[in-house]
Amino acid sequence: MKNKTFLLVLFAAFSMTMSAQITGTVLEASTDFPIIGASVVEVGTTNGVITDFDGNFVLNVAEGAQIQISYVGFAAQTLAAKDGMVVKLAEDTYMLQEVVAVGYGSQTKKEITGSVASVKAGDFNKGAFNSAEGLLQGKVAGLTMSKDGGGDPTNRGFSVQIRGAGSLTGSTTPLYIIDGVPGASMNNINPNDIESMDVLKDGSAAAIYGTRGTNGVIIITTKRGDNFSDVANTRVEYSGYASISVKNSDSGMATPEEFVEINSLSGGKMSSVIRRDENGDYVLTDWMKEMTRPAAVTHNHNVAIVGSASNFNYRASVNYKNAEGIARNNNREEIMAKIAASQKALDGWLELQYDLSYMHYRNDYNCADWKMAAVLNPTYPIYDKANANGYYKPEGTGEGNPVEQMNQKESYQDGNYFRGSVKATVNIKPVKGLRVSGFAALEEGDNHNYWANKTINTDAAGSGMAGRSMNTNLNKLFEVTADYTRTFGKHNVAAVAGFSYQNFYNDGESIENKGFPTESMKYFQIGNGDASKDYLKVSSGRSSNTLAAFFVRGNYNYEEKYLVSASVRREGSSRFGANNKWGWFPAVSLGWRVTGEDFMQDQDWCNDLKIRAGFGVTGNNLASDLRSVAMLSNGGTFWDGELGKYVYSYAVSQNVNPDLRWEKKFEYNLGLDYAFLDSRLYGSLDVYYRQTRDLLWDYEVPTPPYQFPTLLANAGQMDSYGIELAV
Repeated sequence: MKNKTFLLVLFAAFSMTMSAQITGTVLEASTDFPIIGASVVEVGTTNGVITDFDGNFVLNVAEGAQIQISYVGFAAQTLAAKDGMVVKLAEDTYMLQEVVAVGYGSQTKKEITGSVASVKAGDFNKGAFNSAEGLLQGKVAGLTMSKDGGGDPTNRGFSVQIRGAGSLTGSTTPLYIIDGVPGASMNNINPNDIESMDVLKDGSAAAIYGTRGTNGVIIITTKRGDNFSDVANTRVEYSGYASISVKNSDSGMATPEEFVEINSLSGGKMSSVIRRDENGDYVLTDWMKEMTRPAAVTHNHNVAIVGSASNFNYRASVNYKNAEGIARNNNREEIMAKIAASQKALDGWLELQYDLSYMHYRNDYNCADWKMAAVLNPTYPIYDKANANGYYKPEGTGEGNPVEQMNQKESYQDGNYFRGSVKATVNIKPVKGLRVSGFAALEEGDNHNYWANKTINTDAAGSGMAGRSMNTNLNKLFEVTADYTRTFGKHNVAAVAGFSYQNFYNDGESIENKGFPTESMKYFQIGNGDASKDYLKVSSGRSSNTLAAFFVRGNYNYEEKYLVSASVRREGSSRFGANNKWGWFPAVSLGWRVTGEDFMQDQDWCNDLKIRAGFGVTGNNLASDLRSVAMLSNGGTFWDGELGKYVYSYAVSQNVNPDLRWEKKFEYNLGLDYAFLDSRLYGSLDVYYRQTRDLLWDYEVPTPPYQFPTLLANAGQMDSYGIELAV
């Protein structure tokens, strides 16, 4: 009876979503000409069609559905679906009103004076990616990306550079900012949650981020709820994919069959290394094949709930992904959850934004020796019953059994990541255009590593090694900003000023041992191994650093034709020497929208033409803590006869350098933005010259007067220049 009731309820649910057929025509608003190939899609689904030669379409949709009509070069429209509708699309002139994040604020594309590229969600690369960075590959001129780790799903990173390398020893990776949090990791964000990525390439655009702007800035904005609406609404979105990866080639070494054939062609000169079984048949082992999967399967599922009301909106999502590697025992599993909410209160005086995200993951690492697998004799067997663990051991050759190593070693990592932030904005209504915001964010990540070698690497007790480690990272951010925008006739002004404080904290420890009474103990009971403590290894470390900054930026334009932007940041870092804790980072840029001039109004060959010029000074922070002060390190142990025991010794490990400071980059940029042929052909051209001064390097120094033979100091210069064309 329960089953029957369920079926009746299910039938009722389906009966409420009956479909209806609608027809319509899509036209150009300025000419009433039909638009051929316009996209007509039911909102929230993949159900859609394109218009025919007369601009007509026929589509089956759910009752009460909305449809979105879009076409390149025209502004999209979302409308209630009804039969016989006529939709007129207006030209979207190069999307000049598109909003671009520029750091501590935003501007429309037509107001941009620096070298900034914006990629929206609809333009992202399609396909399966280990990291969200893959969405951006090949989309921005001057941005080079290469995938690290091949097909290993546990290696999620990309090597990313903007306009090449600008440092010898420092970082060359751009600064990532996710929902206002600088220094966030791209490995901990769901690609399905990203709304846009804005790339600040030149010094005038990136100088607002001071000591971390030298390598450029990538600002990631995630999706939020729908616009506030008087009518509450909620919708559910699902997306997913499955992919299969295979090897694109063999190792290039001789196959087992070819190896035996080589022996035959050589007149049996290799017979001493050719192995046969007890029946006299050749033993043929493809070591690479034994260590890889025929095909690695990845599947990804994403569910989001989006809703809005008059004073509140939200977007909550959950993502699950399981990715196999080509190598056996190689896998990554992760689950991510995120919620973004916005709220209006106090009759519009107060606006609140909340962002919470969490990720849990597990990486299983392949531990095999791939070089050994490529060169090992392919007539060796994999297994040998005569050995205790059942694997064949090449005796007297110094070689190992890579399949044994793969199966007898174990290594994995699991971890958690949390990011939370809240932003409160007060609209100072008595002063039109003035807003004051407070922003606080917290990031916490921890990972735990476990490894066990079981019976391969043995000590005198005949047991393997096992260990575990833990690492915790904490990022605390607090910012206060005030921004002001106002239009006075033909004059438009915008300004932002603020203070930023950010603290990074890291804590870690590691322990490993041998001599366990049984293999099953592994990394669970490290203290029960090696009763003599000869093999017990323990280490730990803790570090932290702080950044503090004051900044201001002003933008001015006259009739949206003549554009000026200027900024300065005063920033200090605890990593710098005592004499150079603080630095100045100024920038200025100019723009002229030629198409805004009166003499361009009667032409129709050019839809947009803007000339830009900019200059900015940015910095490159030190890559690690405590490099400017005297450091002591463990110099080993020695026997103290008076005490009758071993004691630790310590030695100076680095010299003091109170003048240590950041690397400075001075960059000049000249750019041109263009759009032709009814904005169907558009892009930009940039020419830049950059000079990095005070390069960091470990220089050899005399001892004495120095205690240590090398000194990290600022010296040297690097010049680079280039041309970027985006079409």
